[in-house]
Amino acid sequence: MIRHIARQLAVQTLYQSEVGGIPLSEAVENIAAMAQDLKEEAYGVLGDDLSLKDHHQLQKHFELDEFYHHLVEGVFNNLDSLDAVIEQNLEGWSLKRLNKVDKAILRLAAFELANKTEMAPVVINEALELTKEFSNADGKATAFNNKVLDKMKESLEG
Repeated sequence: MIRHIARQLAVQTLYQSEVGGIPLSEAVENIAAMAQDLKEEAYGVLGDDLSLKDHHQLQKHFELDEFYHHLVEGVFNNLDSLDAVIEQNLEGWSLKRLNKVDKAILRLAAFELANKTEMAPVVINEALELTKEFSNADGKATAFNNKVLDKMKESLEG
């Protein structure tokens, strides 16, 4: 699975678990079912045009891989410490005031920054791309999250 897609699905999983008040395992099952539906849709579009190699590649793109599981389990198992990092880097805001999508994105980024899954600029860029995709209706979310991400990076490095 492409890492950006794994992050997209991780954000959706975390969001679904929090908003729906469901266990992480149930949210993961829901996302796995969604990925299966997307795979079947892709097969329907591409149909007989797929070679064996293309079939294998397509299959890999829709599997919830080790990186995805590392992200969602890591965030879920460290919610209190991640929320503390986010809270200490919010200026004039509290964690409770954040919308659930931004909270999921910031939690994911905080986990990645703390665990150095990628270099900090990559993590921040990915989080900002996720913000643009999922939360930037008014154009302000990206700037807000960028500021918080920069402060988190500094506090976790220091």
